[in-house]
Amino acid sequence: MREKVLKAVLLSTAVFMIFVMPFLFDIWPAGFRWSHPSPHPAYERMIVAIYFALGVCLIPTAFNARRHVLLIDFVILSSILHGAVMTYDSFAQEHEMTHLAGDVPLLFMLAGVLLWLHPRRWDAKRDEGINR
Repeated sequence: MREKVLKAVLLSTAVFMIFVMPFLFDIWPAGFRWSHPSPHPAYERMIVAIYFALGVCLIPTAFNARRHVLLIDFVILSSILHGAVMTYDSFAQEHEMTHLAGDVPLLFMLAGVLLWLHPRRWDAKRDEGINR
């Protein structure tokens, strides 16, 4: 069951990163666009390109999570670190506090869900049942 849920999460994350993320800066600028001291279109394009590439890489990961566990680890760690930096910056730049309701929680939720569904936990759950 976890395997199917993880596959769905990875595929929906890939779709989000490829087809939705590029437009979020315009759809909800307050939640996704960092504007201090002014907007940074080059920075936004770089972020979109990186997340687009990550989304493409998540597609094969969804179909063979055990083989691509290191990419899942990367998504977890990079999401936690990216979210932590943006949390700090939201408080340091008070006009950016809306990110605490936008991109920051998305990153922490993704990391949490992937930690919960992580393929390494599949074996642990199975082994728990055997040892009982």
